[in-house]
Amino acid sequence: MAALDFRGQTVWVTGAGKGIGYATALAFVEAGANVTGFDLAFDGESYPFATETLDVADADRYARHAAGCWRTPSV
Repeated sequence: MAALDFRGQTVWVTGAGKGIGYATALAFVEAGANVTGFDLAFDGESYPFATETLDVADADRYARHAAGCWRTPSV
C-alpha cells in the first residue's frame, strides 16, 4: 500500500497532547503535513508539531482562534 503524502497540507488535530490524538498528529507529521495540535494541556516539553492550548468545546473561543489563524487547515 502506498504511503499517504500530505506535503504542503495543513492539518489541525484535536486531543493532540497524548493518546490517539498525539499518534494521529505524529502520523500526519510523518506524512509531511504542517500540523497544529490542540489540547487542554501539553505535558511534554517538545512536540514535533505546533501546539495550541485550547478547549475546542468552547465554540466561541475556537471560532475566534480559527478566524485569526493564518494556517487554515487543508484537511
